Amino acid sequence: MGWPFLFVLNSDYTETGWALINGPIISAAQQDEFVHLRYLGYRFAGMSSYQTFPLFEPDDLLDYEAICEVWCHCFREPEKYFRTRIPHALISVSDFTDHHRVSPEAISPIRVAADFDFIYCGATDEWKRHAKNWKLAGRCVGLICQELGLRCLVIGEPNDEFAPTSGVCFSAPLQWHTFLSHLASVRFLFAPNGCDASPRVLAEALCLDVPLVVHRNILGGWKYVNRFTGVFFDNVDDVVSNVRSCLHGPTAPRDWFRTNYGPWIAGSRLLHLLRSVDLSISERSYLRIAEQVDAPAPRATR
Repeated sequence: MGWPFLFVLNSDYTETGWALINGPIISAAQQDEFVHLRYLGYRFAGMSSYQTFPLFEPDDLLDYEAICEVWCHCFREPEKYFRTRIPHALISVSDFTDHHRVSPEAISPIRVAADFDFIYCGATDEWKRHAKNWKLAGRCVGLICQELGLRCLVIGEPNDEFAPTSGVCFSAPLQWHTFLSHLASVRFLFAPNGCDASPRVLAEALCLDVPLVVHRNILGGWKYVNRFTGVFFDNVDDVVSNVRSCLHGPTAPRDWFRTNYGPWIAGSRLLHLLRSVDLSISERSYLRIAEQVDAPAPRATR
């Protein structure tokens, strides 16, 4: 399946008959996929992976709280985003990041002449730049480099809001493994992100034992930031001091993530949520999420 759908599978990769909806169903292809899944008898769980979804989008007439029986969300105050008393739990797609697959041993750090001290994963599309807080990054990254003598790799193209400056190297989007190789070699990940619901890069950094410097008002991923994993910052006034604290403070990002998240822990939380409305699920360990299955589930006879 393509975005915004994911299959929910048992621990042995067999079907559960459930699918996740990660964002608004807008395009004709997405609508066709949704109709097909309903025809096959799938039940749906919501997943907050796109901005403030499921809040209303002007181009979308679907009522996702009526379609979905439960909701996996990223919000500090979920009652502000739901109209109904739909069963919900604090679960994000990024929680399922596999620390065996994303590890310092599995990812070879890139060592080149122009090593970087930190990375900011920006964007080139305007709507993605909004979610990544591109404008605030433009005010902070150069200041960090200047005040602390650091070098930054920025994923994105410079513009009026984020101009080239000393210590900053801009890059086009990288292949996933290449990006992780760079990420594995830096001292911290800079995430000024704002309306970002499920920033997988935060979980990947933690799995690579890289601490985080995160904007306090980030929509999702705030739950990953604590004294073991990094620091928050509020604005350009306190970013340098908080980066300094991150660089000199004792952290254990990978150990903390392995203890609290990953496919097995997140999958057991998802299992608990789905079994609250579907006792026919026979799985007793954990659930998986996937983009494809060997064969579609048979049409339900209800």
